[in-house]
Amino acid sequence: MGSSKGWSGPDPAQLRLPPADVVEHTIEVCGRLKEELVDYAQKPRFSKQFKAALAEAVGPGGVLDSSTAITAIDRFILQKKQFDGTTIVRRFADQRRPAFGEEEKATLLRWQEVVEGCFEVRERLDGGLLLHNLLDDLLYPTWATAGADVLKPMKPGSFVVARVVPARADFDMWLFSGPQASYGQQDGPVLVQAAVETFLTDPRVMRRNTELMAMAWQRQAEERAAFIDFAGTDLVVDTPRNVQTLLVEFYKLRQPIPSAAASSGHPVPGPEDFAAFPDEILASDSVAVVYDDAEGIHYFNDFAAAAEPFTVPAEQLTPARLTTLRGYLNSDSIPPFLFRRLAAEHPDNVDQVFAKLLGKNGFRWDRDGEAMLARKKPTFLHHEPTPSITVLPTRLAELRKAAGPRERGRQ
Repeated sequence: MGSSKGWSGPDPAQLRLPPADVVEHTIEVCGRLKEELVDYAQKPRFSKQFKAALAEAVGPGGVLDSSTAITAIDRFILQKKQFDGTTIVRRFADQRRPAFGEEEKATLLRWQEVVEGCFEVRERLDGGLLLHNLLDDLLYPTWATAGADVLKPMKPGSFVVARVVPARADFDMWLFSGPQASYGQQDGPVLVQAAVETFLTDPRVMRRNTELMAMAWQRQAEERAAFIDFAGTDLVVDTPRNVQTLLVEFYKLRQPIPSAAASSGHPVPGPEDFAAFPDEILASDSVAVVYDDAEGIHYFNDFAAAAEPFTVPAEQLTPARLTTLRGYLNSDSIPPFLFRRLAAEHPDNVDQVFAKLLGKNGFRWDRDGEAMLARKKPTFLHHEPTPSITVLPTRLAELRKAAGPRERGRQ
């Protein structure tokens, strides 16, 4: 496991590798910029947020190891959105005096494009490593601003869990950002299983691979069309048990277990697994399953009560009747698309419902709806839809198959 022979991943010949003088210059510039950036992030103006970022990273029992702390700081500096929607690294790039030159500012802004991955070391480069990300099936020629010596333990065929950032626009050159955890080939099966679980629960990890994303969108469109054909609609509202029964029958038609998968040594999820509901949904009076064209399949508990206000006259919009809808609006887990859908399906009543719900008599959905959703659903403000169906990258599928029955019971 971990041998590069017979690798079906991307072709390194397609990479634009930087020459040695470019590598040396870039590492020197980036090392200096990184030191300045860390100093800037530790200024008093960010101290409260800085401490909050570290507090969020504290593990069970109040323990915060150095690696987790460094990762939290790196994420805080490069990715955490401030109140104005910018990041600390962008503020630094824009506000530093004397002002940065064009090259240095562009370098800093590229660091916001962090890639977190489980990488397989494919081969050594001059002072760097050629890494293959198991999560997006892409190659990352990577160097370290701390120097080539820190990369010596990372041998071809081993694995590295790390964060990397792009260093240049004209060459394929990446830099480690934050700590790196190295693992030998013997750790491959455990890491591969963890990568599979990450991949299946967070499709965003494949976002840089446009081919994988296109395949996933296509499969989602096909499955949504099949769902509509099966159920007669893309939204079904019923009791949890009835919806669950419908989904089991749908997945039986859509995902029969192939003999190859069944004999691979890995437990294969069945229709009941795909249709499993958490206890919260099972305890609901009603549940809606929505197969949205962009957001994929979603489940909403107590949906009938949330939708009811849109079907009654204004004088019947009592606080009790609006309780469930108010909970939907205040919940961090209910996406904005559901409210847009309810508004589109009930255009004659939507204004009166939200006017009563928000206590604003002049509310108009066509004028005020999006601004209201931006206020109530800030976590979705810069949300980019990703397909709910994933396409397992080729190399990850190979390694998972090679791991065989040793992974049984950890699926």
